[in-house]
Amino acid sequence: MTVDVFVVSDFTGETAEHVARAAYSQFGADAARLSRFRYISTEEKAEDVLQVAQEKNALIICTMVDHKLRKYFVERAAERKVEVIDILGPILGALENRLGRPPLETPGLLRRMDEEYFRRVKAIEFSIRCDDGRSPDLLPEADLVIIGVSRTSKTPLSMYLAHKGVMVANIPLVPEATPPEELFRVPPDKVIGLMVKPEHLVQIRRERLRILGLDADVSTYAQWERVEEELGFARNIMRKIGCRCYDVTNRAIEETAQEILDQIRA
Repeated sequence: MTVDVFVVSDFTGETAEHVARAAYSQFGADAARLSRFRYISTEEKAEDVLQVAQEKNALIICTMVDHKLRKYFVERAAERKVEVIDILGPILGALENRLGRPPLETPGLLRRMDEEYFRRVKAIEFSIRCDDGRSPDLLPEADLVIIGVSRTSKTPLSMYLAHKGVMVANIPLVPEATPPEELFRVPPDKVIGLMVKPEHLVQIRRERLRILGLDADVSTYAQWERVEEELGFARNIMRKIGCRCYDVTNRAIEETAQEILDQIRA
């Protein structure tokens, strides 16, 4: 014997279909004929489904978040003697009682949450691949490209923005290395330059060398002249690109990130 199973939803019906397949698989692959009815958002559409279900003596598995439509659907099914398994209704009711507030009743919220999650994962993976000047061929795919000299927090800022779903590449600017050609083909409004006051950068670099067990007085990395040279080089590149620049001196990453997000989402 094979049962007609109707999956009915006011969105895509994926949740109900997964439940239906998990259930009837326990009786064998040929236990059910599955039909999916998506975007049933009006009483008229609901009646059409119920009419066919009545004719075929189908079992309905329903996931409707709209309370009024769900109530109408279940009541009309009972009148037609069509069996309905309402998956979301009891759960929503129990949560409403516990939380003391009604559900949003917005179809597709779970799907949107899933899409947002995978967008963040994709952004993080992209930013790791394009960290510190790697994979310049991917720059055209970036939502944002961050440029600046060493120790201006390019990588932490990139990762922070990636967790917000922004695909970020970052490129270090060093006088001895010409920036990749792809950088100059990125639209200026997608490029962010990070600048810092030289005295602050000297201090940061000296501390970095100390942590690494190196002598800051010997290394040119933390010398004033070298810092001025690098900042001047970076300033010229940023001017050539025509990008927006941020002074990150004594600024938290979150503060800079929020300004950038406000800019790109404007």
